[in-house]
Amino acid sequence: MPELDATEQLVAAPAQALAHPSELELRPLQGLPKWLGNRLAKLVFRAVSMEEQPLAARTGAMSPTHGYYRRDRHVHPRVDAATYKLQISGVADARTLSLSQLEALPRAERVCVMECAGNGNHLMGSAGLMGQARWSGPTLDTLLDLCGGPGAASHFAFRGRDKLWPVKSGYHYGLSLDELRRAGAIVALRMNGEPLSRRHGFPARLIVPRIYSMSHVKWLCQIEGKTTPHRGIHNDFVFTNKQRRDGRWERVQARWIGLKSLVTRCQRVPEGWQLSGWAWGGDRAITRVDVTTDGGDTWHAATLRRPDALFRDAQGPEDLAGAWSTFSFVWRNPSPGRYVVGARSFDEDGTAQVLEEDPNVRGHFNQCRVKWREVVVPAGP
Repeated sequence: MPELDATEQLVAAPAQALAHPSELELRPLQGLPKWLGNRLAKLVFRAVSMEEQPLAARTGAMSPTHGYYRRDRHVHPRVDAATYKLQISGVADARTLSLSQLEALPRAERVCVMECAGNGNHLMGSAGLMGQARWSGPTLDTLLDLCGGPGAASHFAFRGRDKLWPVKSGYHYGLSLDELRRAGAIVALRMNGEPLSRRHGFPARLIVPRIYSMSHVKWLCQIEGKTTPHRGIHNDFVFTNKQRRDGRWERVQARWIGLKSLVTRCQRVPEGWQLSGWAWGGDRAITRVDVTTDGGDTWHAATLRRPDALFRDAQGPEDLAGAWSTFSFVWRNPSPGRYVVGARSFDEDGTAQVLEEDPNVRGHFNQCRVKWREVVVPAGP
Protein backbone atom coordinates (compact mmCIF):
# COMPACT_ATOMS: atom_id res chain seq x y z
CA MET A 1 0.00 0.00 0.00
CA PRO A 2 1.39 3.47 -0.86
CA GLU A 3 2.34 5.89 1.88
CA LEU A 4 -0.06 8.84 2.16
CA ASP A 5 -0.11 12.07 4.09
CA ALA A 6 -2.75 12.48 6.77
CA THR A 7 -4.78 14.59 4.36
CA GLU A 8 -4.65 11.84 1.75
CA GLN A 9 -6.26 9.00 3.67
CA LEU A 10 -8.31 6.60 1.64
CA VAL A 11 -11.63 8.13 2.65
CA ALA A 12 -11.62 11.82 3.47
CA ALA A 13 -13.97 14.76 3.35
CA PRO A 14 -16.42 14.95 0.42
CA ALA A 15 -14.75 16.06 -2.78
CA GLN A 16 -15.00 19.55 -4.15
CA ALA A 17 -15.73 18.52 -7.73
CA LEU A 18 -18.33 18.76 -10.45
CA ALA A 19 -21.73 17.65 -9.21
CA HIS A 20 -22.30 14.95 -11.84
CA PRO A 21 -19.06 14.23 -13.76
CA SER A 22 -19.03 11.43 -16.32
CA GLU A 23 -15.38 10.63 -15.60
CA LEU A 24 -13.09 11.03 -12.61
CA GLU A 25 -9.44 11.98 -12.78
CA LEU A 26 -6.89 9.34 -11.79
CA ARG A 27 -3.99 11.19 -10.22
CA PRO A 28 -0.54 9.59 -9.87
CA LEU A 29 0.82 9.47 -6.34
CA GLN A 30 4.40 10.19 -7.41
CA GLY A 31 6.41 11.68 -10.26
CA LEU A 32 6.29 14.99 -12.10
CA PRO A 33 2.48 15.06 -12.58
CA LYS A 34 2.08 14.77 -8.81
CA TRP A 35 4.74 17.36 -7.98
CA LEU A 36 4.13 19.89 -10.78
CA GLY A 37 0.55 19.24 -11.87
CA ASN A 38 -0.53 17.72 -15.18
CA ARG A 39 -0.18 20.83 -17.34
CA LEU A 40 3.33 21.78 -16.24
CA ALA A 41 4.47 18.15 -16.31
CA LYS A 42 3.23 17.88 -19.88
CA LEU A 43 5.33 20.90 -20.87
CA VAL A 44 8.40 19.38 -19.20
CA PHE A 45 7.83 16.10 -21.03
CA ARG A 46 7.51 17.86 -24.39
CA ALA A 47 10.72 19.79 -23.74
CA VAL A 48 12.58 16.47 -23.76
CA SER A 49 10.60 15.03 -26.70
CA MET A 50 7.99 13.08 -24.77
CA GLU A 51 4.28 13.09 -25.56
CA GLU A 52 2.01 10.77 -23.63
CA GLN A 53 -1.01 8.94 -24.98
CA PRO A 54 -4.06 11.23 -24.65
CA LEU A 55 -6.64 10.28 -22.03
CA ALA A 56 -9.30 9.52 -24.65
CA ALA A 57 -6.98 6.92 -26.20
CA ARG A 58 -6.25 5.16 -22.90
CA THR A 59 -8.96 2.57 -23.28
CA GLY A 60 -9.86 -0.38 -25.47
CA ALA A 61 -7.85 -2.72 -27.66
CA MET A 62 -6.07 -0.26 -29.96
CA SER A 63 -4.41 3.15 -29.78
CA PRO A 64 -5.29 5.48 -32.66
CA THR A 65 -2.45 6.61 -34.89
CA HIS A 66 -3.27 10.26 -34.29
CA GLY A 67 -1.86 11.17 -30.90
CA TYR A 68 0.08 7.91 -30.54
CA TYR A 69 2.67 8.47 -27.83
CA ARG A 70 6.11 9.76 -28.79
CA ARG A 71 9.57 9.51 -27.22
CA ASP A 72 12.40 10.75 -29.44
CA ARG A 73 16.07 11.44 -28.87
CA HIS A 74 16.91 12.93 -32.28
CA VAL A 75 15.34 15.17 -34.97
CA HIS A 76 12.71 13.64 -37.26
CA PRO A 77 14.30 13.29 -40.71
CA ARG A 78 12.53 13.85 -44.02
CA VAL A 79 13.05 10.73 -46.11
CA ASP A 80 12.41 10.61 -49.87
CA ALA A 81 10.61 7.35 -50.66
CA ALA A 82 12.05 7.31 -54.19
CA THR A 83 15.67 7.34 -53.03
CA TYR A 84 15.32 5.45 -49.73
CA LYS A 85 17.64 2.49 -49.24
CA LEU A 86 17.95 -0.12 -46.49
CA GLN A 87 21.47 -1.50 -46.24
CA ILE A 88 21.92 -5.00 -44.81
CA SER A 89 25.53 -5.92 -44.10
CA GLY A 90 27.55 -8.39 -42.05
CA VAL A 91 25.44 -11.30 -43.33
CA ALA A 92 26.05 -14.11 -45.83
CA ASP A 93 25.27 -11.89 -48.84
CA ALA A 94 25.02 -8.14 -48.19
CA ARG A 95 22.09 -6.42 -49.89
CA THR A 96 20.69 -2.93 -50.36
CA LEU A 97 16.92 -2.77 -50.75
CA SER A 98 14.73 0.04 -52.04
CA LEU A 99 11.34 0.81 -50.55
CA SER A 100 9.59 -0.81 -53.54
CA GLN A 101 11.62 -3.98 -52.99
CA LEU A 102 10.68 -4.03 -49.32
CA GLU A 103 7.02 -3.47 -50.23
CA ALA A 104 7.13 -6.48 -52.58
CA LEU A 105 8.19 -8.91 -49.84
CA PRO A 106 5.70 -11.07 -47.91
CA ARG A 107 4.37 -9.26 -44.85
CA ALA A 108 3.69 -10.38 -41.32
CA GLU A 109 1.53 -8.57 -38.80
CA ARG A 110 2.22 -7.80 -35.17
CA VAL A 111 -0.24 -6.33 -32.67
CA CYS A 112 1.90 -5.32 -29.73
CA VAL A 113 2.44 -2.95 -26.87
CA MET A 114 5.08 -0.33 -27.54
CA GLU A 115 6.36 1.16 -24.28
CA CYS A 116 9.16 3.48 -23.25
CA ALA A 117 11.57 1.63 -20.94
CA GLY A 118 11.16 4.40 -18.34
CA ASN A 119 7.37 4.56 -18.56
CA GLY A 120 5.71 5.00 -15.17
CA ASN A 121 8.93 5.17 -13.19
CA HIS A 122 9.40 7.29 -10.06
CA LEU A 123 9.90 10.42 -12.22
CA MET A 124 7.32 9.82 -14.97
CA GLY A 125 4.53 8.78 -12.62
CA SER A 126 1.70 9.02 -15.12
CA ALA A 127 2.69 5.98 -17.23
CA GLY A 128 1.33 7.39 -20.51
CA LEU A 129 4.38 6.62 -22.68
CA MET A 130 2.86 3.55 -24.25
CA GLY A 131 0.38 2.47 -26.89
CA GLN A 132 -0.74 -0.47 -28.97
CA ALA A 133 -0.93 -0.55 -32.74
CA ARG A 134 -1.14 -3.02 -35.60
CA TRP A 135 2.18 -3.12 -37.48
CA SER A 136 2.93 -4.98 -40.72
CA GLY A 137 5.98 -5.59 -42.86
CA PRO A 138 8.54 -8.29 -43.70
CA THR A 139 9.98 -10.27 -40.82
CA LEU A 140 13.65 -9.95 -40.04
CA ASP A 141 14.04 -13.61 -40.97
CA THR A 142 12.54 -12.86 -44.40
CA LEU A 143 15.20 -10.20 -44.95
CA LEU A 144 17.97 -12.50 -43.73
CA ASP A 145 16.78 -15.30 -46.03
CA LEU A 146 16.98 -12.82 -48.90
CA CYS A 147 20.62 -12.29 -47.89
CA GLY A 148 21.42 -16.01 -47.79
CA GLY A 149 21.05 -16.16 -44.01
CA PRO A 150 22.79 -14.38 -41.13
CA GLY A 151 26.18 -15.88 -41.93
CA ALA A 152 28.42 -15.62 -38.89
CA ALA A 153 26.32 -12.85 -37.33
CA SER A 154 24.96 -13.59 -33.87
CA HIS A 155 24.01 -9.98 -33.09
CA PHE A 156 22.62 -7.05 -35.06
CA ALA A 157 22.86 -3.28 -34.83
CA PHE A 158 20.00 -1.15 -36.24
CA ARG A 159 20.56 2.45 -37.31
CA GLY A 160 18.11 5.23 -38.10
CA ARG A 161 18.42 8.30 -40.32
CA ASP A 162 17.56 10.75 -37.58
CA LYS A 163 20.37 13.15 -36.71
CA LEU A 164 21.11 16.02 -34.36
CA TRP A 165 24.34 17.70 -35.38
CA PRO A 166 26.94 18.08 -34.01
CA VAL A 167 26.08 16.25 -30.81
CA LYS A 168 24.42 13.13 -32.18
CA SER A 169 24.28 11.42 -35.55
CA GLY A 170 21.76 8.67 -35.99
CA TYR A 171 20.09 6.64 -33.28
CA HIS A 172 21.30 3.04 -33.05
CA TYR A 173 20.50 0.02 -30.92
CA GLY A 174 21.60 -3.62 -30.90
CA LEU A 175 19.99 -6.96 -30.08
CA SER A 176 21.08 -10.57 -30.39
CA LEU A 177 19.72 -12.73 -33.19
CA ASP A 178 18.24 -15.02 -30.54
CA GLU A 179 16.34 -12.09 -28.95
CA LEU A 180 15.09 -10.87 -32.33
CA ARG A 181 13.79 -14.29 -33.29
CA ARG A 182 12.25 -14.91 -29.88
CA ALA A 183 10.42 -11.58 -30.17
CA GLY A 184 9.28 -12.14 -33.77
CA ALA A 185 10.85 -8.89 -35.02
CA ILE A 186 9.60 -7.28 -38.23
CA VAL A 187 10.56 -4.26 -40.31
CA ALA A 188 7.25 -2.39 -40.29
CA LEU A 189 6.05 -0.45 -43.34
CA ARG A 190 2.45 0.01 -42.12
CA MET A 191 0.86 1.21 -38.88
CA ASN A 192 -2.84 0.51 -38.38
CA GLY A 193 -3.15 -0.26 -42.09
CA GLU A 194 -1.56 2.96 -43.35
CA PRO A 195 2.01 3.81 -44.44
CA LEU A 196 4.12 5.05 -41.55
CA SER A 197 3.99 8.78 -40.95
CA ARG A 198 7.16 10.80 -40.59
CA ARG A 199 6.47 10.99 -36.87
CA HIS A 200 6.29 7.21 -36.59
CA GLY A 201 9.40 6.36 -38.61
CA PHE A 202 8.57 6.62 -42.33
CA PRO A 203 9.30 4.69 -44.41
CA ALA A 204 10.43 1.74 -42.26
CA ARG A 205 11.06 0.99 -38.61
CA LEU A 206 11.99 -1.99 -36.51
CA ILE A 207 9.24 -3.54 -34.36
CA VAL A 208 10.35 -5.92 -31.60
CA PRO A 209 7.31 -7.19 -29.64
CA ARG A 210 7.76 -7.65 -25.86
CA ILE A 211 11.01 -5.62 -25.80
CA TYR A 212 10.96 -1.95 -24.77
CA SER A 213 10.67 0.64 -27.51
CA MET A 214 14.27 1.90 -27.36
CA SER A 215 14.85 -1.09 -29.66
CA HIS A 216 12.11 -0.12 -32.17
CA VAL A 217 14.45 1.97 -34.32
CA LYS A 218 12.62 4.50 -36.49
CA TRP A 219 13.62 5.74 -39.98
CA LEU A 220 15.59 2.51 -40.32
CA CYS A 221 18.39 2.72 -42.87
CA GLN A 222 20.93 0.07 -41.85
CA ILE A 223 20.95 -3.44 -40.41
CA GLU A 224 24.44 -4.56 -39.52
CA GLY A 225 25.25 -8.16 -38.59
CA LYS A 226 27.93 -8.57 -35.93
CA THR A 227 29.71 -11.46 -34.24
CA THR A 228 29.70 -9.71 -30.84
CA PRO A 229 27.11 -7.59 -29.01
CA HIS A 230 26.66 -4.02 -30.19
CA ARG A 231 28.54 -1.66 -27.88
CA GLY A 232 26.59 1.52 -28.61
CA ILE A 233 25.99 4.18 -25.96
CA HIS A 234 22.27 3.41 -25.75
CA ASN A 235 22.93 -0.26 -25.09
CA ASP A 236 25.82 0.11 -22.68
CA PHE A 237 24.98 3.27 -20.74
CA VAL A 238 21.65 4.98 -21.46
CA PHE A 239 19.04 2.21 -21.10
CA THR A 240 20.61 0.36 -18.22
CA ASN A 241 19.98 -0.37 -14.56
CA LYS A 242 22.32 -1.43 -11.76
CA GLN A 243 21.75 -4.90 -10.34
CA ARG A 244 23.35 -6.30 -7.21
CA ARG A 245 25.01 -9.64 -7.87
CA ASP A 246 27.19 -11.40 -5.28
CA GLY A 247 27.38 -8.17 -3.30
CA ARG A 248 28.46 -6.02 -6.25
CA TRP A 249 26.43 -3.60 -8.35
CA GLU A 250 26.65 -4.45 -12.07
CA ARG A 251 25.25 -2.56 -15.06
CA VAL A 252 22.54 -4.50 -16.93
CA GLN A 253 20.63 -3.54 -20.05
CA ALA A 254 16.87 -3.02 -19.98
CA ARG A 255 15.25 -5.51 -22.27
CA TRP A 256 12.01 -7.54 -21.94
CA ILE A 257 8.85 -5.83 -20.68
CA GLY A 258 7.91 -7.10 -17.22
CA LEU A 259 4.48 -8.13 -15.96
CA LYS A 260 2.35 -4.98 -15.58
CA SER A 261 -1.13 -3.50 -15.41
CA LEU A 262 -2.59 -0.01 -15.16
CA VAL A 263 -5.98 1.49 -14.34
CA THR A 264 -6.39 4.11 -17.06
CA ARG A 265 -10.01 5.36 -16.80
CA CYS A 266 -12.72 5.83 -14.16
CA GLN A 267 -16.04 6.44 -15.93
CA ARG A 268 -19.65 6.76 -14.79
CA VAL A 269 -21.92 3.74 -15.32
CA PRO A 270 -25.45 3.12 -13.96
CA GLU A 271 -24.12 0.94 -11.13
CA GLY A 272 -21.48 3.45 -10.02
CA TRP A 273 -18.04 3.85 -11.61
CA GLN A 274 -16.20 1.60 -14.03
CA LEU A 275 -12.45 1.23 -13.62
CA SER A 276 -10.81 0.05 -16.83
CA GLY A 277 -7.28 -0.45 -18.07
CA TRP A 278 -4.66 -2.70 -19.60
CA ALA A 279 -2.51 -5.64 -18.53
CA TRP A 280 0.60 -6.62 -20.46
CA GLY A 281 4.17 -7.91 -20.36
CA GLY A 282 5.76 -10.86 -18.68
CA ASP A 283 6.87 -14.20 -20.11
CA ARG A 284 3.51 -15.97 -20.11
CA ALA A 285 -0.12 -15.23 -20.88
CA ILE A 286 -2.01 -13.06 -18.39
CA THR A 287 -5.04 -14.89 -17.01
CA ARG A 288 -6.22 -12.62 -14.18
CA VAL A 289 -6.28 -8.99 -13.06
CA ASP A 290 -7.32 -7.87 -9.58
CA VAL A 291 -8.39 -4.31 -8.75
CA THR A 292 -8.30 -2.51 -5.40
CA THR A 293 -10.11 0.67 -4.36
CA ASP A 294 -8.65 0.92 -0.86
CA GLY A 295 -4.92 1.06 -1.51
CA GLY A 296 -4.42 -2.69 -1.49
CA ASP A 297 -6.25 -3.74 1.67
CA THR A 298 -8.77 -5.72 -0.40
CA TRP A 299 -8.67 -6.93 -4.01
CA HIS A 300 -11.46 -7.87 -6.43
CA ALA A 301 -11.33 -9.85 -9.67
CA ALA A 302 -11.80 -7.73 -12.79
CA THR A 303 -13.37 -8.84 -16.07
CA LEU A 304 -10.50 -9.69 -18.40
CA ARG A 305 -10.45 -9.77 -22.21
CA ARG A 306 -7.36 -11.43 -23.60
CA PRO A 307 -5.74 -10.59 -26.96
CA ASP A 308 -7.19 -13.62 -28.76
CA ALA A 309 -10.68 -12.35 -27.88
CA LEU A 310 -9.86 -8.76 -28.86
CA PHE A 311 -8.25 -9.66 -32.20
CA ARG A 312 -10.07 -12.65 -33.64
CA ASP A 313 -8.65 -11.96 -37.11
CA ALA A 314 -5.06 -12.69 -36.03
CA GLN A 315 -3.36 -15.30 -38.24
CA GLY A 316 -1.44 -16.97 -35.43
CA PRO A 317 -0.29 -16.63 -31.81
CA GLU A 318 2.94 -14.93 -32.88
CA ASP A 319 0.85 -12.00 -34.17
CA LEU A 320 -0.41 -11.28 -30.62
CA ALA A 321 2.50 -12.41 -28.44
CA GLY A 322 3.20 -8.84 -27.34
CA ALA A 323 -0.39 -7.54 -27.13
CA TRP A 324 -2.13 -6.29 -24.01
CA SER A 325 -5.34 -7.56 -22.44
CA THR A 326 -8.07 -5.15 -21.37
CA PHE A 327 -9.88 -5.30 -18.04
CA SER A 328 -12.80 -3.61 -16.32
CA PHE A 329 -14.29 -3.55 -12.84
CA VAL A 330 -17.57 -1.96 -11.71
CA TRP A 331 -17.05 -0.03 -8.50
CA ARG A 332 -20.55 -0.01 -7.10
CA ASN A 333 -21.70 3.33 -5.65
CA PRO A 334 -18.78 4.23 -3.39
CA SER A 335 -19.34 6.86 -0.72
CA PRO A 336 -18.02 10.35 -1.47
CA GLY A 337 -14.37 10.72 -0.55
CA ARG A 338 -10.80 10.19 -1.56
CA TYR A 339 -9.62 6.71 -2.59
CA VAL A 340 -6.49 4.98 -3.86
CA VAL A 341 -7.00 2.51 -6.70
CA GLY A 342 -4.68 0.12 -8.46
CA ALA A 343 -4.54 -3.08 -10.50
CA ARG A 344 -2.39 -6.20 -10.29
CA SER A 345 -1.94 -8.79 -13.03
CA PHE A 346 -1.24 -12.53 -12.78
CA ASP A 347 0.05 -14.89 -15.45
CA GLU A 348 -0.99 -18.46 -16.23
CA ASP A 349 1.61 -19.86 -13.81
CA GLY A 350 0.29 -17.71 -10.96
CA THR A 351 3.16 -15.21 -11.02
CA ALA A 352 1.93 -11.87 -9.68
CA GLN A 353 2.88 -8.36 -10.68
CA VAL A 354 5.17 -7.01 -7.97
CA LEU A 355 3.87 -4.58 -5.38
CA GLU A 356 7.30 -3.01 -4.91
CA GLU A 357 10.48 -2.92 -6.96
CA ASP A 358 13.30 -5.38 -6.32
CA PRO A 359 15.71 -3.73 -3.82
CA ASN A 360 18.56 -5.42 -5.70
CA VAL A 361 17.83 -3.37 -8.83
CA ARG A 362 18.42 0.37 -9.15
CA GLY A 363 17.49 2.49 -12.13
CA HIS A 364 14.77 4.17 -14.14
CA PHE A 365 13.81 1.25 -16.38
CA ASN A 366 11.40 -1.70 -16.38
CA GLN A 367 9.69 -0.59 -13.18
CA CYS A 368 6.84 -3.06 -12.87
CA ARG A 369 5.35 -2.32 -9.47
CA VAL A 370 1.63 -1.63 -9.06
CA LYS A 371 0.84 1.93 -10.21
CA TRP A 372 -1.31 3.63 -7.56
CA ARG A 373 -3.81 6.30 -8.47
CA GLU A 374 -5.79 8.70 -6.29
CA VAL A 375 -9.41 9.40 -7.23
CA VAL A 376 -11.92 11.72 -5.58
CA VAL A 377 -15.54 10.52 -5.68
CA PRO A 378 -17.97 13.45 -5.50
CA ALA A 379 -21.26 13.57 -3.68
CA GLY A 380 -24.42 13.14 -5.70
CA PRO A 381 -26.02 10.54 -7.99
